[in-house]
Order: sequence, then C-alpha cells, then structure tokens
Amino acid sequence: MAYSTFTTPLISRNSCVWKNHQTISNGIQFKSNDIITNVEQNVTTKKLSWRDLFPQILASVVAFLLVTQPGINMVYSNIFLNHYEFTDVSELSWLTSILVLCTPIGAITIGVIMDRIGRKNAFLLTSVPLLISWSIASVARPENMRLIYACRFFAGIGGGMTSMVVVYVSEIAHASHRQVLLSLNSVFFSVGVLFATTVGSLFQWQAVNVIFFIFTAVTTVLLVIFLPESPVWLAKFRSDRTYDARTSLRRIYPKNDQVFVEELDRLYPDSTTTADSPEVHHPQHCIGCEQATKRRRLKRCCWWRTPQPRTVTRPVRVLATVFLLQQLSGCYPVIFYAVPVMRSVAGTNALGGPYSDMEAMVALGVVRLLTSVAACALSLHVGRRPLLIASSLSMACSAALVALTYGPTAAPMWPLIGVSVFACSGSAGVLVFPWTLVGELLPVSVRAEAGASLVAYAYTLMFVVLKAFPYAVADDGGGSVATTFAVFAAGSLAMAAYVHARLPETMGKRFDEIEAHFADDKHAAAATRNAHCKTSYLMTPP
Repeated sequence: MAYSTFTTPLISRNSCVWKNHQTISNGIQFKSNDIITNVEQNVTTKKLSWRDLFPQILASVVAFLLVTQPGINMVYSNIFLNHYEFTDVSELSWLTSILVLCTPIGAITIGVIMDRIGRKNAFLLTSVPLLISWSIASVARPENMRLIYACRFFAGIGGGMTSMVVVYVSEIAHASHRQVLLSLNSVFFSVGVLFATTVGSLFQWQAVNVIFFIFTAVTTVLLVIFLPESPVWLAKFRSDRTYDARTSLRRIYPKNDQVFVEELDRLYPDSTTTADSPEVHHPQHCIGCEQATKRRRLKRCCWWRTPQPRTVTRPVRVLATVFLLQQLSGCYPVIFYAVPVMRSVAGTNALGGPYSDMEAMVALGVVRLLTSVAACALSLHVGRRPLLIASSLSMACSAALVALTYGPTAAPMWPLIGVSVFACSGSAGVLVFPWTLVGELLPVSVRAEAGASLVAYAYTLMFVVLKAFPYAVADDGGGSVATTFAVFAAGSLAMAAYVHARLPETMGKRFDEIEAHFADDKHAAAATRNAHCKTSYLMTPP
C-alpha cells in the first residue's frame, strides 16, 4: 500500500497553522508506473471470481469446439484405413497430405478476413467448408477416391481457418487467466481425436460421416448464440463502434463493474470513461502520440509491405523457428499414420481382431486427453514455457527409445511403449502450445494477418513431413524406422533447447508487457513516453 503526504490549510492559505495528513492513494498518484501496474494486477486478480470468469470461459469453450475439427481430420485417415486397405503408398500419403496442403489456404484466408468482417463472422464462415466436407463424405464411398479427396480438400481449408480461434480467445480472456484458457486448445484438440476414434470404432462408414456433419452443424448454432464479438477487434479496427465494444465487453464482464472499467480503459487507453457512461470521451494528446497512432494504422494495413518494429519481427522469427522444430519433432506423423506406425512397430499387419487397431487408438486417445487436461491445469501454476520444455524432452527420450529398441528380431513391447509415450508427451505441449503462442506473442495490429502467415508456413512444413514420412519408414528391415525416430529425437531435443534460450514466459502477462519484452531501446523509450503522457493526463485535476 502506497502513501502520499501533503499539507492542507485549516484557516486560510496565509495561515501559519498547517496539519500533515497521510492518506491512502487510490492508484492515481504513485511514485512509479511499475507500482501502478503491480497493484492494479494484484487487485484485479483477487476480485475475479468464477462467476466473473464464467462468460469468457463459456465463450472460449464454444469457440474451441471448432478446434476439435483438426483433431477429427488428423485421425480421419486412420478411420478410413479401418474400412479400406491401401496397396499404394502414394495413395495413402495423398489421403493425409492433401488435407495439410489445403490448410494454408484456409489459414491465409481467415487471417485476411478476420480483420475486415470481425472474429465472430469469420468463425461462422469457417463452418461453411467444414459442412461441405462432411456433406461430401456422407454420400461418398470408400472406393470413390475422387470424392474422398474432395472431402479432404474442404476439410483442409476449414481446418486452416479454425487455427485462428486462439486469436479470439486471447482477446476476450483476462490477462490473469488467459494462459489456462488458451491451454484449452490442446484439450479440445485431444477431445476431437478421442471423439473421432470412438465414433470410428463404434459405427459404420456412412454413420460416422453423418455424425461428424451433425456435430459441425450444432457447433455452428452454438457459435451464433453464445459468442460475443471481440471487443479488442471493435476497439482497434472499428473505432467508430465504441458502443458495440462496450456492449461486447459487458457480455464478458456482466457483473463486475470494476474489472469492466479497467478492461475498457485498456481498450481505450487515451480516453476517460465510467461504468455507466454511454460514450467514450477522448482527450487531447500530444502531437507525438497522434503521429505514432497514424504510423500504427498505416502498418496495420499491410504488415508485410512496410518495415516492422522488433515487437513484430522478433516474435515472428521466434514462432517460425518453433514451428520448424515442432514439425521436425515428428508429433504429427505419429497421429496421421497412427495405425500404420503401430502395425509396423508391432511387426504385424494387425494388432489382433477386426477392430483392435481402433480400440488401441481409443485407449491412446483417452490417455492423450488426460495428459492435455493435466497440462492445462499445470499451465496455470508453472507456466507454458516449462511445460513445453518438459514435453520436448519427454518426446526426445521416447523417440530415442524407439530408435534403440526397434528391429525385425526385437520384441515389440519397448517400441510400442516408446510410441505411446511419444504421442502422449506431444499432447502436453509440443503438439498445441506453438499454435496458442500465436495469439499471445504477436501484437494485436498484425495478430490476424501475421498469425495466418505463420500458420500457413507451419502447415506447409507439415505437408512436406507427412508426404515424406511413408517413404521414410518404408520396410527395409527396420533401419528406416529407427533412423526416422532418431531424427525425431534430435528435433525434440533441439526444440527444448531453443525454447529454453529464446521463448519468453507469458503466464499472467498483459499484451503490452509481452510486447515490451521484444521491444528494442527505441521502442521502449517510445512506450515510456506514451505511458508518461497517459500518467500526466490522469494526474491532471479536472
């Protein structure tokens, strides 16, 4: 608690009788901006109850229902293998890789559209290719590969569009709970994997596709009912819609007026407002602040065509390297080709019984889901960076176990354990956390478009890895499988080292604090000047 001492005349200004008063400051006059930041953050964290958080939790859960679609798409090829056996390696690789090849199209499209039509409308548009995909699959037969490829084409576009859900959740979530809400991304991805494998093991081919269509349609209806528009998008890209931004923010904080006012002040830092005022009043500012605002608006139009500050280039480089190491770690081929990998490791064409492959995948999906839930709970206490390092190291150890124990004459127990641990370890961090970091590390002015470019880049790398994987593990006596998993172990180890060296922790940090981490001296001085301008305005008496 900070105190300030001042003197007040008891009789008149010329009186020699003065009395010292010590009063508790209300946050307007502090000796340093750091104290203001720490006090405001601590007070906000204490007054946020589960009742206050429920609207943003509900909106996040509904939004993350779209993330189940990539999980469904990734194991869909395994469901297909349960009904149709491939004799051509090229045909099998195209079944999986065509999905990833089309995903960058959806990612780039949604990145451009989100800043123009809004987050909610973009999500509703995402449902269109997904519904088309499952409509085609519902009428297709396993022998008609043209329709199957068409289904995977639209599924890839829709899956790429769902990758920007983390942008929306990062904008509606409070800073003190943003990390755990974004961690739900891994949980719902695992839910999609488990849901798809369970349905695929219980129902016939046509029924599976109809169930996926109904699930997508219900998700679309829930998006219409429960999702408010992002107040951050309304404030940054629709400055004339201050009433809509207030209305959307009130839906997220319907009961807590104090948090509502604080978040509204962060949306409009150069304005004055109250909880009951119908409009946001903008004060006069210095010329430097106005020029900086104009420069930010120009850079927002086409972020890749103009020179960007380090607050943009640095996180983009970090995320690009993280995505490269994620693909080299091999977490996705083990999911897409789960059935062939398990059969190869077991040394047989089937694990036993007509549905044993899918039953094994269901069991593995349950373990993956439990791992994701545990990682989500731990992220609230230990942070995302330690979990990502631990996940990478566990994947490296399990991949090394497969590489060392796999062979044509070796017992399949240890390689099977290694593959299972490898798949579950990825769910604890490597598989999903890099995607959620897109919504945290990038500034809001370029978050949608730059994030979409990074997602498209990541899926392009994934396409190359998935296309090459069946050829890399082609049966030549077991050496290729061991070599491939040795490469996965090296990639996972490099991932852990890079995250430890370059990736900052984002737990409990606001967007301006994350941006300040990547800023150079020049931008840090500009941020200090803007903060001084805002503080001077707040301390000026009315």
